[in-house]
Amino acid sequence: MEEVVRTRRVQTDIFYNGVDANIYISDTLSDFQYDDSTEESDSISITIGDADGKWSGAWIPYKGDKISAGIKLEDWEGEGIDQGFYCGEFIVDSFRLSGPPQKVVIEGVSSPVNLDFKETTRTQTWEKVTIHQIAAEIAARYGLTLVYDTGQEITLEREEQNGETDSRYLQELCNKYGMGIKVYLSQIIIWSYEEYEAQEPVAVIEREAVRKWEYKGSVQGTYTGARVSYTDPKKGKKVEAFIGREGRVLTVNEKAESVADAERIGKNALRNANRKEVTMELTLFPNEPIPAACTVRLAGFDKMDGIYFVTQASHRVSRKEYSIRLSLYQISADTDIAGQTSEERPSASCYTVVKGDTLWDLAETFYQDNTKYTLIYEANREKIEAEAKRHGKNDSGGGYWIYPGTELTIPGGAK
Repeated sequence: MEEVVRTRRVQTDIFYNGVDANIYISDTLSDFQYDDSTEESDSISITIGDADGKWSGAWIPYKGDKISAGIKLEDWEGEGIDQGFYCGEFIVDSFRLSGPPQKVVIEGVSSPVNLDFKETTRTQTWEKVTIHQIAAEIAARYGLTLVYDTGQEITLEREEQNGETDSRYLQELCNKYGMGIKVYLSQIIIWSYEEYEAQEPVAVIEREAVRKWEYKGSVQGTYTGARVSYTDPKKGKKVEAFIGREGRVLTVNEKAESVADAERIGKNALRNANRKEVTMELTLFPNEPIPAACTVRLAGFDKMDGIYFVTQASHRVSRKEYSIRLSLYQISADTDIAGQTSEERPSASCYTVVKGDTLWDLAETFYQDNTKYTLIYEANREKIEAEAKRHGKNDSGGGYWIYPGTELTIPGGAK
């Protein structure tokens, strides 16, 4: 008798309002997507065929319905070797019906069942309070458990929530002080980006394990320094704090309580903005799931190798395949630009452009890191843009067009 070889399979595991929905939708579910994200609530999207009209009739979804979802991997690493993971608990926040052929798309987010967290505005003032204490108070209001996964205990003399929802207010407060926040499994989880970025990579991703990839370096929206201006609450005088280097400077309009607080706010604003400087999108051959809010090491990508932070992991199950897409940003050592005074800033050297030069090549020569081309561009922006216009261009394309004979200042550069 010929031996039957079992092929590996992927299945979704969905409960709707506590009812096992798998037996009802296994034949009609055409697409399932789960987004595990650091910058917004986790979410799911479920597409189901509705030829018999049940989802437009007796089964029509309602806002606030509860969905529990997971992914099962059967015979994945060999016959009888099953894997899988739990996506979480979600509430329906939207749905849509369309046709022909008739289908329903149900979308949910991992927010508290009590919708007041995202919908009800509040005004409140705290005195001499830590971010930890504020978060604990808000979590308790909705029966959620607070996981404060950071060693930072930041004390604020006075903090105000002014006509904002608890969700938006807590998100903005954490963002201001370099923290991430998400709601997952009836928990509010808060962590420090700086601490999480310093953790050991959870996986090494080889190029051979990647179906598709896209690498992007961008000057737009990135900065070399940050300037924070605030009024000293005790003296009533305007005070300014500067972080980083002159060049493309981010102006930060946030309330601060001291110079140290302003520098901390400026440093985090600079980090937040510059996360988009070098990004990577990967579509992987499915294997062990990699969560958001961790680091991975890329290998086999030549100059693009390095440690990256996972901002989103998207899992998609369709009738044809199962794919995992990761959104990453490269972690760069910014200790050389954060928190320096004018006396501490490194000296600069000069270089005259010759035919064939690019800013990427110059950054590799002077810094041994081609992603630092933005330092050269920002230090010479006006000159580079003027030369581009003189040669008939509308602009330099963010430093793409440079011309022989142009004298460039190389901040802190030495061959």
